[in-house]
Amino acid sequence: MVETEYSKVKVNNEMDFCSVVDNEFKKDLEKAFMKARVSYFLRWEKPGFFAKVFKREKMRVVFCINQAQIELAENVIKSMGDEAVAQVRFIKTKSNNKMGF
Repeated sequence: MVETEYSKVKVNNEMDFCSVVDNEFKKDLEKAFMKARVSYFLRWEKPGFFAKVFKREKMRVVFCINQAQIELAENVIKSMGDEAVAQVRFIKTKSNNKMGF
């Protein structure tokens, strides 16, 4: 079997980079990522059962980015200031998004 050029291309290199709770900060972070040309997509995580019962946690938004842009994304958040860094929960794990094709 002949190997093609495309078989050498790395795919599925998305990672869960960080999560935020505040909707206004999410919008600000999206603008900063767009300005710095950080490619991302959003995934919403619903709070678990006990978080709902005790009203401890709001809806979390996870920013998923390409692994090659980790350093750039970190610099974008750091440039937003210490308050921004405090609002972000860094995850930095392999994304387990499954496409239903």
